[in-house]
Amino acid sequence: MEPLHLRTNQKTFKKILFAIICFVLILPCGSFADIAEDKALILYYSRTGKSETVSKALQKLLDADIIEIKDLKDREGLWGFIGAAVDSYYDRYTPIEPAHPDLSPYTYIILASPVWNWKISAPIRTLIHRNSFGGKKLVAFTTANIDIKKYAHYGDEAPFVKRFLRDYLNSKSKEMRDLVAESGADIAGHYHIATQEKTPEQIEAETLQLIYKSLW
Repeated sequence: MEPLHLRTNQKTFKKILFAIICFVLILPCGSFADIAEDKALILYYSRTGKSETVSKALQKLLDADIIEIKDLKDREGLWGFIGAAVDSYYDRYTPIEPAHPDLSPYTYIILASPVWNWKISAPIRTLIHRNSFGGKKLVAFTTANIDIKKYAHYGDEAPFVKRFLRDYLNSKSKEMRDLVAESGADIAGHYHIATQEKTPEQIEAETLQLIYKSLW
């Protein structure tokens, strides 16, 4: 185990490096600067490894603690994929481990989840349902093969199909916000990463780019 003074120096160095990156790129650090100052916890579920890639990229940058939420149902292969879609469609819960992680030391909670059937995954839905996030600032990172936010900018003059998809996706986003609000958390932001045909290195790079470019 490293001596305490070395670990402290490494943590300080990461904060300084983070601030330098934001300054050099003239990018707003926003709440990410706050997270760098206050210890954060990343809770993630990942069926195919993509949300795990996002989570570990965040962990390295923010010096956050991290816990994998495991789904005790078998989600492997085609039937696992179908079961995930069905469970999400019906807003079902699923057995998870750990069911009640200790949130008490943290101000910021980062949730990372794949999108199943246009909704947050059943394991993360279960996690939110079974725990109190009162007084916590919550940031969500979602992953999917498609960009779930690509219709958000369309106005009422847009073609019917695009307006329909805009409203449909907005309703799903509201469902997630309502779920989080019921847990008592303060929603600090939501980021989405489209992962189709991207390597883990590309997903990691896009995660970091989102941090550098965004202010919530």
